[in-house]
Amino acid sequence: MAVRYAWECPQCQGTIEISATQAGQDLECASCSAALTLPKLGIVKNLPVVGGAQPAPSSRRAVASPVKGWLFAGGLLLAVLGTVAGLAAQYRANQFHVDVDVESIIEEEYAIIDKQRPAELYSLAISAGEDSFALEYSETPYRTRNIKSGIIQKVAWVCWGLGGAGLLMLLSSFFIRRK
Repeated sequence: MAVRYAWECPQCQGTIEISATQAGQDLECASCSAALTLPKLGIVKNLPVVGGAQPAPSSRRAVASPVKGWLFAGGLLLAVLGTVAGLAAQYRANQFHVDVDVESIIEEEYAIIDKQRPAELYSLAISAGEDSFALEYSETPYRTRNIKSGIIQKVAWVCWGLGGAGLLMLLSSFFIRRK
């Protein structure tokens, strides 16, 4: 049974029974035959109920979980800050690269070798052993990193990891249901 509400006709002050489904519609008053437009639903719900029947309780509005809010805000903050800090650290690490001119280093070493006697060169080669990098040159790394660059590069990776964790937090906040 639909709940009926008592509304007063503005022309004759007679009582008209209406339902919530009639809100906003045009109607003719049964007493004075005046053409009326019924009030909107929000006003109808506040009118007195006819016959003592009570309207069905309105559904409670879902309330967001505080955990969901914290996960969303924290995840967003961590994702943005982690990514920006990682990019800044990567930029700084790239500034520590050292340009190496392999050709000039090899020429300097050949000049030193040319000044030595063959017996001294032989003894140096024997004493250097296979572990030594003294006699090995590679022409491929024209740029090399120093220790600072390596440390800052690791900091950049940690920051990107934190940014990724923030992104996971942000995404997980969408899967938490409301209470």
